[in-house]
Amino acid sequence: MLHLDHVHLGEHSAIKVHEIERGAVSKFARALTLTDPIYFSREAAQSQGYRHIVAPPTFVVTLLPWDIPGLTLPEAGVIHGEQEFEWGEPICVTDAISVSGWVDEVKSRSGRGGQMTIITVASEGEHADGRMAFRARAVLIVTEAVDHGSR
Repeated sequence: MLHLDHVHLGEHSAIKVHEIERGAVSKFARALTLTDPIYFSREAAQSQGYRHIVAPPTFVVTLLPWDIPGLTLPEAGVIHGEQEFEWGEPICVTDAISVSGWVDEVKSRSGRGGQMTIITVASEGEHADGRMAFRARAVLIVTEAVDHGSR
């Protein structure tokens, strides 16, 4: 079964700074089959008022922290139940985004497959000047039916 140290509820992870690189943004945009040149060309992005090549909005999933105090997820039996994003100032190539995350809420429920733990994980990213880049919230469902090994 999942072990979660409730003492850490709400405790933020260490801040990790992500340097946004052109290759990572282009690769992500290609994987989504995006064709807008703002995701590939600095000139195209700047002609539309951006500082540099723009990261697609969902690029933030590559920045989300999973080294959250008190959270150890099992290797199997985790269902990604829900995801929400709030975006601030667009993320562009050469930006440095500081990211931290925390366990926001933990609930237990009984279901057809037995007991389940519902964990809400939140995170936020800021630009170097303190402007919000994003806020994210994920709901993870950890089922009891699987023999869990911790990671």
